[in-house]
Amino acid sequence: MTKIIIRRSLEFRLMLCSVALLAFSPVAKGDLLSEGREAFMKYDFGLASELYGKYEKSLKKTPNAAGEDLLDKYMHQLEIAENSLDNVQKIEIIDRIDVPASGFFNYIKLPANGGRLLNPDVSVLKNRNNESDFVFSTESGDLLLWSEKDADRGEVIMQSERLMDGSWEDPVEAGDILNDGGNARNPFLLSDGLTLYFASDGEGSMGGFDLFVATRDAASGEFRQPIALGYPFNSPFDEYLMAIDEVNGIGWWVSDRNCLDDKVSVYVFKTNDVRKNYVSEEEEDIISLARIDDIHVTQNENTDYAKILKDIDLRSRSNGQSAEAEFIFPLPGGRVAKRLSDFRSASAKRNMQQYLQALEDHNALEKKLAGLRMQYHAIDKKKSSATALKNQILELEKKRDWQSDKLKKMRNTIISAELNN
Repeated sequence: MTKIIIRRSLEFRLMLCSVALLAFSPVAKGDLLSEGREAFMKYDFGLASELYGKYEKSLKKTPNAAGEDLLDKYMHQLEIAENSLDNVQKIEIIDRIDVPASGFFNYIKLPANGGRLLNPDVSVLKNRNNESDFVFSTESGDLLLWSEKDADRGEVIMQSERLMDGSWEDPVEAGDILNDGGNARNPFLLSDGLTLYFASDGEGSMGGFDLFVATRDAASGEFRQPIALGYPFNSPFDEYLMAIDEVNGIGWWVSDRNCLDDKVSVYVFKTNDVRKNYVSEEEEDIISLARIDDIHVTQNENTDYAKILKDIDLRSRSNGQSAEAEFIFPLPGGRVAKRLSDFRSASAKRNMQQYLQALEDHNALEKKLAGLRMQYHAIDKKKSSATALKNQILELEKKRDWQSDKLKKMRNTIISAELNN
C-alpha cells in the first residue's frame, strides 16, 4: 500500500515540476490555462491571474464544461495563495534534509514523549484499507490514527483505541469535518490529545496537499473547523506531514516543493510560542520568504544550529534506552510522568497512588465483564440463567461507568495538584 501512495505522489510532483499538469486534463497542453498554471507554480500570481482571465474569455467563444470546472478550481487556489501572502509566518528554519520519498517519516526524529510514526502495515491494521504514508501512535501506544479510503468521500482519518483487555476498538472516523471535500491523510496528534495536524487537498488547499490543524472540543470530542497553516509551510506543491516536539520546541514538515527525483524535503524548524508574521509591506520579497528560497535568511547568526541538530539526534537515539515506565500519565506542557518520582508535588504523588489502585480495580472489572459477556453469548437466551447473567452484566456496566467518571476526576485532581505545586 505504501508503494502505491508514494508512486502517486511522485507522479503528481513530476507533473507539477515539469508543468505538465494539464496533460491529464481535458484542456490541451500549451494553452492559456496551462500557461497560467505554470505561472502559478512559479508564484507569479499576477501573470497567472491575467492568463486565467484570458482563458475565461475564450470559453465564451468556445464553451468547454470540463475546462470551466478546472478554471474555477485554479482560480480558487490562486485566491488562497494570494491572500495567504499577507500572513507569512516568521520562523527559524534549522535545516533542510532531502530524503527518499518512500519512508520519509523515518527521518522525523521525535523524542520518546512525542508519539511514534509507524510503518503503515502495522499488524493491528492488517485488514484495513490504509492510505497513510505512516500510522501515528501516541507514546503509550493506546491510540492509533491513520487514513483510509472511503468509497464516497476519498481518504478519511480514522482512529482506534486500545481497550482495557488489550484488544482494539472498532475503528471510527476521527471527524468528518477533517475531510472538507477532499482527501485527508497523515495525522499527527499532540500530547494534549486535542490538537491534530494533517494533510488535505480539500477546499482550503492552495494546490495539492496542504497542511492543516484542527482542535478537538474537550467536552463534545468533536473537531472544530480545520485551519490551513499557510506560508511557508504550505505551497502550490504537495505537503506531507507536520510533526511537533512540544517539549523542546522543534517541528518538522515535509514537502515536495523542491522537485527532487524520488525525494522530498524535510524542514526542521523552531516552533513559536506565539505566531509571528512578516509584515508583507516591509519585506523586499515576501514571495521569496513564502516559498523558502534560502533557509539561511530565516536564521539567527547567534544561534548554534549544529548543536540543536546534535541534541535532536541524541534525544531520538535515547528513546529506547530509558528505564521501563511504571505507568504513562500525560501532563500539560508536553510532560509525561512514568513513575511517582516524576511528580514534583507530594499531593500529586499521593493522588497518583490512589489513582493507580482505582485503575487496577477498573481493569479487573473490565476483565470480569469480558468473561461474563462471553458466557452470555454462549448460552441459550431463553433460559432463566441468561436473564440473570444479563442483569448482572448491566449492573456491572453501571459500576464500570461510575468508575470511569471517578478515574476522570482523579486525573484532573492529579494534574491540578501538579500545576499548583
